[in-house]
Amino acid sequence: MTVLFFSVQVMGQEKTVSGKVTSAEDGLPLPGVTVKIKGTALGVMTNTEGNYSIKARPGEIMVFSFIGSMNQEQVVGPAAILNVSLKQDSKGLIEVAVTAFGVKQQVRGLGYATQNVKAKEIVESNQPNIVNALQGKVAGVQINNSSGAPGSSASINIRGGSSLSGNNQPLFVVDGIPIDNSTPVSQGGLAASAAPASNRAIDINPEDIESITVLKGPAAAGLYGLRAASGAIVITTKKGVSGAGKITYSTNFSFDQVNKLPELQSVYKQGEQGISNTVATGSWGPLLNQGEPVYNNLGDFFKTGFSQTHDVSASGGNEKTTFFASAGLLDQKGIVENTSYKRKSFRLSGDSRISDKLKVGGTMNYVESDRKYVLQGSGNGVMGAALWPTSDNMSIYLNPDGSQRTLTGIDNPYWSRNYKPVTDKINRIIANGNIVYDPFSFLNVTYRLGTDFYNEKFKSIRGAGTTVVGEEKGAISEVASTNQITTSTLLVTGKKTFWDDFNTSLTLGHNLESMAYEGITTTGLGFIDPTFNSTNNTLPNTRTSINTVTRRRIMGVFADLNLDYKNLVYLNFRGRNDWSSTVRKDARSFFYPAISTSVLFSEILKVMGLKSDDQVFSFGKFRASWARVGKDAPPYVLATTLGTTTNSFTINPRGFIINSGAYYGNPLLQPEFTNSFEIGTDIRFFKSRLGLDVTYYNSTSDNQILGTRTTPSSGAFLAYLNGGSINSRGVEAILNIQPVARQNFKWSVDLNFAKNKSTVKSLPGELDRIELSDAWVAAGGANVAQAAAFLNGSLFGINGTTWKTNSEGKLLLDNNGAPQVAPALSIIGDRNPDFTAGITNTFTYKNLSLSFMIDIRRGGDIFNNTENAMVYSGTSKKTLDRTSRVFDGIIESTGLVNTKSINLDQNYYQTLYAKQGYDFVEDGSWYRLRYATISYSFPKTSIKGIGLSNLQVSLTGRNLILITNYSGVDPEVSGSGAGVSGSGSFGFDNLGIPATRGFDLGLRLSF
Repeated sequence: MTVLFFSVQVMGQEKTVSGKVTSAEDGLPLPGVTVKIKGTALGVMTNTEGNYSIKARPGEIMVFSFIGSMNQEQVVGPAAILNVSLKQDSKGLIEVAVTAFGVKQQVRGLGYATQNVKAKEIVESNQPNIVNALQGKVAGVQINNSSGAPGSSASINIRGGSSLSGNNQPLFVVDGIPIDNSTPVSQGGLAASAAPASNRAIDINPEDIESITVLKGPAAAGLYGLRAASGAIVITTKKGVSGAGKITYSTNFSFDQVNKLPELQSVYKQGEQGISNTVATGSWGPLLNQGEPVYNNLGDFFKTGFSQTHDVSASGGNEKTTFFASAGLLDQKGIVENTSYKRKSFRLSGDSRISDKLKVGGTMNYVESDRKYVLQGSGNGVMGAALWPTSDNMSIYLNPDGSQRTLTGIDNPYWSRNYKPVTDKINRIIANGNIVYDPFSFLNVTYRLGTDFYNEKFKSIRGAGTTVVGEEKGAISEVASTNQITTSTLLVTGKKTFWDDFNTSLTLGHNLESMAYEGITTTGLGFIDPTFNSTNNTLPNTRTSINTVTRRRIMGVFADLNLDYKNLVYLNFRGRNDWSSTVRKDARSFFYPAISTSVLFSEILKVMGLKSDDQVFSFGKFRASWARVGKDAPPYVLATTLGTTTNSFTINPRGFIINSGAYYGNPLLQPEFTNSFEIGTDIRFFKSRLGLDVTYYNSTSDNQILGTRTTPSSGAFLAYLNGGSINSRGVEAILNIQPVARQNFKWSVDLNFAKNKSTVKSLPGELDRIELSDAWVAAGGANVAQAAAFLNGSLFGINGTTWKTNSEGKLLLDNNGAPQVAPALSIIGDRNPDFTAGITNTFTYKNLSLSFMIDIRRGGDIFNNTENAMVYSGTSKKTLDRTSRVFDGIIESTGLVNTKSINLDQNYYQTLYAKQGYDFVEDGSWYRLRYATISYSFPKTSIKGIGLSNLQVSLTGRNLILITNYSGVDPEVSGSGAGVSGSGSFGFDNLGIPATRGFDLGLRLSF
């Protein structure tokens, strides 16, 4: 009897059972799963990591329930850890999104729009830059490449723009830690320095990414604070999983060619004013004689680029400790000789459960990159090949004495690629550590500390013999800099269920972010020894050194309250208060709230008995949100920065104080704010084989912080001030269709559509436009076009020169019958597209898969400055008309109809036609096959004998088809790179290295 009593006592002894609940479909953790002891009221919910902990007795039955999934029951046994995978009951209802600070939330409960891109989609695009991997995949996201050079930058904007002159790109977050994605507009301070830098998100290896979640509006990203005023790109990297160890190796070999080039005339040869001249820059000579050679200088200048990637990863662990380690190599050779980009990355991640209440983890990622590139964006860049006469063999770039063989005022592109190199080297560490403590089943405490640190060494050389004015004897510029972002985040989350119907959670948080930059820029002119490129080898009196130090700190506290009734109706309240070091003391504190709701009307109908099953109408959700978010000023613009100099142009030189910066300080600056409203619905039919998600948003950004031109007497070019308002509104739609879903054959279609309009509602004072000094082009020394935001017009306008006309649109001609360029610049285009769309089709037959994406952009003007420069040099086909013309117009001085003819000669094209910008604005619409990938996975039975668990081969084509009426290069252009603030420099084609198309051969294996 004693033995029997002891056995019963042991069987009834209560213990703690803990574990993780994941999705059976993708292995992601499921937050908010209800875990109950059957037949009792005892129950808990899984936390944001899918973890739970509950008291239970052996033999009791645990019930795991989650809306949209099939319930699962497990008998409590001797084990203290019990992991569960839930299968979907109705696809899409248990989707999980990674939201602010890496918190995983059920999509069904979100009152705002997010969009997720999975690892397979990222890798499938075969893009070294993860920004480009998002092209066409996310509704409302617009991406523009700066050029086809290896390592070139890409800009990204979500839902247009909210700032006239500030940063409109989203915040990038990796595993809960904000990272730097900046792009310098110019580096080094030398003339003709147009060499677009990389955006720093390029340092992230796509093979390390598990998923990317795009938080589109202030309601979604607001908890990140003012740096996320334009949205957030939340990246989750791969982690280890418990079980047998796994090693994966993948490799790709890529071949790239120029996608599209402008057409050149080959009728007139080198010369000036109709006379042959072998050193003339232009093609303004006589007609080419029959039999004279014609050289394809532009096409022959480019070669086939070659790239290779190698990635290896290892993962594994047990129930308490997991790890993931990876190493990657990208070696990319460009379509221009001597251009390349090499990236080496190493990453280690680990998590360990110290006890059932305490878990620690961390990640460290080291990246080393080396980029070699060349100048572009001017006649002295490598795209000067478009200006070179086709009657001359440009490939002969050296004279017999070894000096440069050039034309008047323009470097030979072959010489430039060899003697004007630009290099950029990066060493970067992105690291974070986290502690997760669950003192009680209803309380979670998470602390995360992270840093993003990199040093950069930039060097730009102009070889002795260049034609660049002031640098004829050579020049050099070097920048050595360090950049660091350190982030500390504390989250305390409590959850409580009332009356079995009301679920609540409250998160209180503290966030501290410190940013520090230090850089030294040195320049020198005139190499003493022309064969040795060093600052120490330049003339001592030309050397300069500038030290730049920037500091910025943001501290925030926030609260996030979630309420839901029976998992049917959700309500969320958020609030954050920030303190920024970049605005004046009495304005440093600013608060911004948000409220959102989600109503699952399909489930409500089911509860009411009006919906019996999911056969036809599977799921329906209504969502709405309102949010306010702030944005602070750039560092050090409150005060005018002073420096000292010496006037050496007088008999008695004297020192005096000057304004050492480009901006005149404004101590009265205040933060700008954005108020955003969003409404949407998500509906699914036929067991979620047909789904439609539609969103409408309307945002207004007031009290803009902008830099405007000031009078020269102030000692600065620009001044910062508050004023102006922008309204952005638009529609986004996501359509998912599964036309065929059989055991051996599946076909799915994913379509996204977006239409956005960003309008300038007000500007300070009497201003009618805001011009961007970093996005402008000139012809013959005259400003022809630039990016500008127009009052009551588009944020993405083009401000340019036009022909002079009267009120009826008739040309006003001079006394000789020639058209005249209007003295004032005006609106000549709008770079914002009418709409964008992406259509992805995926076919799977047994082990064979085919996926391709069609990318569509309708509308959006481009200023073709490459064509303008070709007109000026006489290589454009527009200059083939060298006859005479009587212009239809009115003589301005007399008011009479014109009857005089003028010659369409070199003088006309250079001094008149090229000086107006209106005729160089073109429609940038396109239809393109962004990529097509076919892959085959060998059956596991056929590879098991060689020790492999997975073996896949693939072939990918990129940009294979481009349909556009644009006459220049690929219309996906960004003249000054991704670093331009405000409306950016996309839509300016300015002699950049053209985009590419290519093929990739891939292999992936695991064991």
